[in-house]
Amino acid sequence: MAARRVSALIGAMLVTVLMGAACSSGGTPVAQESTAESTQSSVAATTTTTAPSDDDQVRETVMAFQQAYNTQNWDAYLELMCPSWRAQYTGPVMEMTKKTRIDQGLTTMTVNSVQILGDEATATVDAQNELLGRKTLDLKLVREDGWRVCMPSGVR
Repeated sequence: MAARRVSALIGAMLVTVLMGAACSSGGTPVAQESTAESTQSSVAATTTTTAPSDDDQVRETVMAFQQAYNTQNWDAYLELMCPSWRAQYTGPVMEMTKKTRIDQGLTTMTVNSVQILGDEATATVDAQNELLGRKTLDLKLVREDGWRVCMPSGVR
């Protein structure tokens, strides 16, 4: 039961952070002024773009996990879980997760730090919602066809 509450809190926190980042311009696209200079620098930036770092990918995964939870996109939520954790989210466990999301509302999360060791990572996040308050969580992630969220290892 405690693991379900923690995972629900984590999911809700992740969604809120992602929603805040996505809405930072009020949800309205902002047109950029186009000049020859800005176009040239834009083209140059495009040709020298590097892949996101592991740190950035872990942060993006945590935020996508939160967004999937808050928007109740359960297919995306499950897809972002590591296979061993996903296998537990069937039947009554998944129904409880859905009910918990409705009862507790949105969760906001902020990734404080990321530690990566090979194909494993720990993201320390602050998670908050109106019902449960604020908690600091250590989320475990594994690199399996991209970064996937696993069971949290600690709640403070």
